[in-house]
Amino acid sequence: FQICGESQNNVDATESWIKNLILKEQFENTISDELIENFGERQIEALADLQRRKHVTIQLENKLSPPCIKISGISRDVCFVSVEVQKMIQKMKYAEEERSKAELVYNLVEWRYLGSNDTFVAFDKLTNMQLEDAKIAKKPHLTVRINEKNYKVDLTTLQANDDQGKTINIQRVPKNEDKQLIELPVQWEDMREERVKLVNLKTSCQEYVEVQDRFKRTCASFVIEKVKSY
Repeated sequence: FQICGESQNNVDATESWIKNLILKEQFENTISDELIENFGERQIEALADLQRRKHVTIQLENKLSPPCIKISGISRDVCFVSVEVQKMIQKMKYAEEERSKAELVYNLVEWRYLGSNDTFVAFDKLTNMQLEDAKIAKKPHLTVRINEKNYKVDLTTLQANDDQGKTINIQRVPKNEDKQLIELPVQWEDMREERVKLVNLKTSCQEYVEVQDRFKRTCASFVIEKVKSY
């Protein structure tokens, strides 16, 4: 834009005043999280969309330790984008926790459906966990995907029906029935029929100390907020 005035001094003063206003509105925020390193195409596209819509500058520094995202622009836009980025990270954390839980459940029990060649086929691990969770919660039914179609599983009869009346038999196979019972560590909590339990480790317990020692070998300047164990 152009600034016109009665004298060069007036023009310079106005230009300086405008620059100061702009600088006062400028803000920068840095978000650091290990999961930023795992940002894929979908997350990067979302960042680009936020940058276009909110007229901010977003720098993805995924090679740093820890990786970070720097957001700069007008303060209200930076705050909005920062919240959206945190939501993306939380969503990734939730998905990662779900995958870990699903893996643990799969080591305990396997749910299967009868395939087209009369052999049972294992569900994917997330569906496997959802079926087991539904059984533990004593839910009567759960809708799952089988061969790209929705089926309603009756958890009592172990049969799945689609909206056209087709029925598929379901099978639940525990993996630890024949294993010898072992003595569990005394500090472990009773899971009370839960398949997966997330536990915050105390700073005094051996598992915490081991994680802390390994962490400090490469990240001595960082502070551990908490250590979780499944």
